[in-house]
Amino acid sequence: MPDWTRYYAQRVTGMRASDIRDAFKLAEEPGIISFAGGFPAPDSFPVAEVRRLLAELLMTEPAAALQYGPTEGYYQLRRFIAGQMAGEGIAVEPENILVTSGSQQALDLICKLFVNPGDTVLVELPAYIGGINAAINYQADLVGIPLDEEGLVPAEMVKILKNLKAAGRRPALLYVVPNFQNPTGVTMSSARRRQLLALAAEYDFLIIEDNPYGSLRYEGQPLPHLKTMDGEDRVLYLGSFSKVFLPGLRLGWIAADQAVIQKLTVAKQGTDLCGNSLGQKLVYAYAESGRLEPHIAHLLSLYRRKRDIALSSLTRFFPPGISWSKPEGGFFIWLTLPAGLDARALLPQAIAEEKVAYIPGGAFFVDGSGRNTIRLAFSQVGEEELVEGIRRLGRFFAGVLEKRRGATTA
Repeated sequence: MPDWTRYYAQRVTGMRASDIRDAFKLAEEPGIISFAGGFPAPDSFPVAEVRRLLAELLMTEPAAALQYGPTEGYYQLRRFIAGQMAGEGIAVEPENILVTSGSQQALDLICKLFVNPGDTVLVELPAYIGGINAAINYQADLVGIPLDEEGLVPAEMVKILKNLKAAGRRPALLYVVPNFQNPTGVTMSSARRRQLLALAAEYDFLIIEDNPYGSLRYEGQPLPHLKTMDGEDRVLYLGSFSKVFLPGLRLGWIAADQAVIQKLTVAKQGTDLCGNSLGQKLVYAYAESGRLEPHIAHLLSLYRRKRDIALSSLTRFFPPGISWSKPEGGFFIWLTLPAGLDARALLPQAIAEEKVAYIPGGAFFVDGSGRNTIRLAFSQVGEEELVEGIRRLGRFFAGVLEKRRGATTA
């Protein structure tokens, strides 16, 4: 067998397996209640309607539905997306849209286009692991900007930007999930969004606005997108059908200046030639039939109830000393344990003793911090399992804290 390390490209040395995938493996044992995967609830999938629409597509236009399609994506779907975005205050045409194989491919294509080895990419601290890995794959130097309950902290960001400028470095990109952020559930305030755009203009960098959860707001009023407030075309907007329709179709999109879309299209041609023709036609048929909006309304009711159950269960079962976020939407609740506890080290013990799993938060921090944090995903778990799983987890951490107090006083 060859020594494969002799053949790998230099960029492979920076690639790393995700702690999330490792946690998934641990959670595969029978009887485990898992809060690990930020997946849509499978019982929310409109299976009967999808079955009927697929039958219609294969009856009326089988060749087009099963054939290769244009790299940019199915035009009618791009026109629908543009109309939806216009309704949210973003003026785009179909030519400003590139359909991608999920938002993850969008992140990869953008990094391929804009990131050279050694370039600085700014990310949230903590940040979505998929965004982190997309930048690492192109040998970026990642710099994290701390979050608080309103999103990116401007004073910390200014300090980082000034230090980079003094060192003769300009960030290539900033990657941000402003609505119901993965992993924390935090939503960036309107004031912070305006400050971020002003800093992008002052320090001359581009922004990736990733918005997979934007339609899943359970309370409060929608905030303007960064792209809506962007007067300089610095924002590359990412959307997705994965959280509001069918994740297995792997359909997302990029909205950007037409010149950028043209370059991204060339990059996509070298990646997969074109996307999923059948899936794109299915999404368009479902949306054009008027079913998408009622389906999203159903999802809002479903996930709002799950979020409320999760929050009330945390209040009921968790011991003092542990705090958590209260998201207005999305799939995630962020837990902070007392300083000194290591959520990753405790995970195998939680699985063995209580048959409950979570994602250690340290995986989302590019600076190695966050060891005392946890991401809980409430979206996929059934309502009874939500209560039982949080009860088990609360009992586990109550025991951990009790042992810690005993060790301290001994």
